[in-house]
Amino acid sequence: MYMFKPFVIVRHRSRCLERPKARSGHRIVCDHKNLYSYGGFNPCIADYDRDMRNDRIWLASKPLFKEIWKFNLATNQWKRLPGRENLPDELASNAVILKGNALIVYGGTGVPFGDSCNNQLYVCNVDDGKTTIVPAKGDMPKPQYGQALLFHEPYLYTVGGTTGREYTCDIHRFNFKTGLWEKVYICTGKDLSEPMGRYRHELGFDGKNIYVIGGGTGSEAFSLAEIPTFNLEKRKWTISSTQGDSEDNTIPAPRRCHGVVQYTDEKTDVTYVVISGGTNGTFVFSDVWRLDLNEMQWTCLRKCKLPRPLFFHSAALTPQGRMYTFGGVSMQRDKAARTDAIYAVWLTIPKLSEICWLALNYYISDLRKRSPDKLLHIGIPLKFVRRLDPCI
Repeated sequence: MYMFKPFVIVRHRSRCLERPKARSGHRIVCDHKNLYSYGGFNPCIADYDRDMRNDRIWLASKPLFKEIWKFNLATNQWKRLPGRENLPDELASNAVILKGNALIVYGGTGVPFGDSCNNQLYVCNVDDGKTTIVPAKGDMPKPQYGQALLFHEPYLYTVGGTTGREYTCDIHRFNFKTGLWEKVYICTGKDLSEPMGRYRHELGFDGKNIYVIGGGTGSEAFSLAEIPTFNLEKRKWTISSTQGDSEDNTIPAPRRCHGVVQYTDEKTDVTYVVISGGTNGTFVFSDVWRLDLNEMQWTCLRKCKLPRPLFFHSAALTPQGRMYTFGGVSMQRDKAARTDAIYAVWLTIPKLSEICWLALNYYISDLRKRSPDKLLHIGIPLKFVRRLDPCI
């Protein structure tokens, strides 16, 4: 019998023969219908792999994946988007966000890491796979990778990143109306509140302040006890001290290469940041924590523990409040291996209609094979019928 279980991680298993290979250093985003995966890296795929040995684009880009995949959340079907040849060559540790049907991609590195970095802004249409370069002028940031993005109309903010040798926590922004890049804050070390340079950090945002969540360098990971906080109006850095879990007063360990999503509770208007996994360079984590941005208090979501320690994965949140993680480097019996696993967990309680839709898909696995007219005739609302996207 189907039972809705919040805060419990479950694995999604693909029903398609065609699906992405295990990878790390990729990025995922979600909308109400699909999960999208951009780029990634895997140096362990054999030259004789039957799925890849005749793929001319892979043979030219390996060990980087020059591809965008779409995973339908209702049917568990993967589909690779066309237009791969137009993607940039820098496909690891990009920063990616989704606005409407546009995948906005910035930064990234080729292989060897840092030898070739990108500072072009790309827009990928997730309906047809078409990728274009966004014309830009002004004070463009240096080519880097491992930075983090934030969209706050009409600006796209980029924070931090590395060239592979130098790490920054500088902030630049791009105005989509004027096509102009400008410097917001360049760290010089004169202000003691300026954060250390970093990469593979993530961001939280409350409408006024940018919170830099973790990150690190090649040899260290930064604390989550004190969160570097940048006020957009004052253009000033401060340090926000956090409180430990109310049960045992613990705070998550320092980490980089972790997953982060953010949501706001509609009933309480409290904004939360949720982190999953990551590494400090020595230890790999499987824990999941939630940070209340109003009170700056951490809560360990003990029921949400990842099945295995995981880092260099990517996490995203649906508009309904379900967090997905895909890929990354998984630890099992002290051995590291890249994974193609998709995990999902409800962080909020969605509308009853959403739970009914989940139950319907649980009991009737072949909904995607039925015509839209038949589905509408039996009473399924149109907005749910439109979520079905058969594997082609």
